[in-house]
Amino acid sequence: MVDEDLIHIQSEFISASISRNGAELKNLVDLDTNIEYLWQGNKAVFPYSSQVIFPIVGRLRDDQYFLGRKFYRLAKDGFAKDLKFDVKSQRRDQVSFILGHDSDTMQGFPFMFSLVVTYKVYGPKLTVSLEIKNLDKKEMFCSLGFGAVFNIPLSNENLEDYYLEFDSQEDRGAYYLDNGLVNFHHADNKKILTGNRVKFDNGAFKGGEMLFKDFSSTEVSLKNKLNEKSVVLDFGNVPYLSIWSYPGAPFVRIAPSFGVTDAVDSNNDFYTKEGLMDVEQEKTFKMEMSILVR
Repeated sequence: MVDEDLIHIQSEFISASISRNGAELKNLVDLDTNIEYLWQGNKAVFPYSSQVIFPIVGRLRDDQYFLGRKFYRLAKDGFAKDLKFDVKSQRRDQVSFILGHDSDTMQGFPFMFSLVVTYKVYGPKLTVSLEIKNLDKKEMFCSLGFGAVFNIPLSNENLEDYYLEFDSQEDRGAYYLDNGLVNFHHADNKKILTGNRVKFDNGAFKGGEMLFKDFSSTEVSLKNKLNEKSVVLDFGNVPYLSIWSYPGAPFVRIAPSFGVTDAVDSNNDFYTKEGLMDVEQEKTFKMEMSILVR
């Protein structure tokens, strides 16, 4: 049976499938080896292969915020990942999806907006572009991010053969979350880094999701010590990077973002929330990243 909500794009090296539901990247396959790079969303474990993250990143304290004199509720990582997008344009190597505000989104996020998500393949690289436009007559406060969930192992390797490698030596470590919230007042954990690597065999993921802030790298690579297979995420100068797995997990989620989960001591005031972008009326903000498979 053909899934009419699934759009396929292809280059000479890779193919990708994207669902209208959440504009979710569902498949990323090397055409030569037929290796599937993305986690296939076992609902009992973690239901997503990727996530478009908007209008918040992470959790809100008590899953709510107030703006002006009114409280609003939003689930973790916002609603875009769970809503159906329309296809804006499509060709063999590229597809764009669009999501707009409606009465349901306004209940949790009182702003008029359009969100365009574009995927393009070229050679062994997939580019992802997220462009948010403020259609309101007031400033719009929001966050934006993209989470990709990769299979580990990719082939016949073992989990302990894998590691994540930053493209720069980092002076700062990671922050672990407390019930989905962050405490930047605590010292960052530098022990999870071995040089510029996070290994999957040293217990780094026992603490759950880790959050990097004030880092200098613009790329992170998923590699193994047995062969040259790898995935390189180039996310440019984003202010936050979330990495999540757990001991023995068959996947890792890597999510660069312009925005961050609430602080443990958040007062729920949206105006003072860390990491929010201020998009002026009729203005746009664009986030771009790429995934290179080898």
